[in-house]
Amino acid sequence: MLGGVDDDRGRSAERLITFTDAVVAIAITLLALPLAEIGHDAVGHGLDGFLEEKGSTILGFVISFFVIARLWWGHHRILEHVQRWDGALVVLTVLWLFTIVLLPPATALTTVNHPEVHPEVITVYIGVMVVSSALLTALASHVARRPALTDGHDDEAGARLLGSVVSTVGFVIALVIGTLVPSVNYFALFVLVLTGQVGRFARRRRRRRLNIR
Repeated sequence: MLGGVDDDRGRSAERLITFTDAVVAIAITLLALPLAEIGHDAVGHGLDGFLEEKGSTILGFVISFFVIARLWWGHHRILEHVQRWDGALVVLTVLWLFTIVLLPPATALTTVNHPEVHPEVITVYIGVMVVSSALLTALASHVARRPALTDGHDDEAGARLLGSVVSTVGFVIALVIGTLVPSVNYFALFVLVLTGQVGRFARRRRRRRLNIR
């Protein structure tokens, strides 16, 4: 279906970016839908009872919301200077969007199955994020290797690729910890805070090295 896309390399990437933003917005809407009903369940339960019963739903939404926002921002940064598309760019973006759309049902899976009893739900949940981040890394690599797709003013392609690699490694570490230590479960995603700092440090060192040269 997408095989003939790269025959027209002069087409603007604006529609692809608009489509991407729309799909991400829909995914976040789907993620938030369960929250529309939980207010009715709070009647007669009190705050403590409500949080005990629906706390996992709220926590799952919060974590997934910020993960989707982080992944979207990564995609936005990668395509910031892209003006044209080729087949690989479209295919990688569509595959990445598929992982974003999978996150709401993956989140629901973790809220209806206790992670300590069913650790496999964490494997699925964080596994989707690993694949999503890996696709962003592939996309960043593709854009970095094909400057003809950009406006010619993209000086941060290498830094973004490095940051994407570090982020993917962070998701992989979270997957391993969350799966092997069920008591930690999706809280393993907080390892991304540490890997994010490592990525910023690596990018600063890279910029200083390039400036010296």
